[in-house]
Amino acid sequence: MSIEFDKPIDLFQSVSVVITPHEKGFTCGIIDPKGPHDRDVCSYIAKGLVKYATENPDIVYAEGMQAYYDDDTQSRDKENGSDDNVIDILDFKNKKDLH
Repeated sequence: MSIEFDKPIDLFQSVSVVITPHEKGFTCGIIDPKGPHDRDVCSYIAKGLVKYATENPDIVYAEGMQAYYDDDTQSRDKENGSDDNVIDILDFKNKKDLH
């Protein structure tokens, strides 16, 4: 899927999920430049990812291992700079129930 953008993506407005090693495993959090009243879909997805990772670390770890395995076994014929990681949330929502 390829989405055309009217303007470039502003990385300074991006929400980051930060995961770092800890003596007991890992810790994670969010870096979000937006205030509480300006949150958007990225803020909520980041919060959901952190919540899921901290409540289900075994599942997230196994999914991460599987994702690396899948990436390594797929062909590498994608172009550099493609936007294949961009997800149109409205298209996705129409296909699945996100609650």
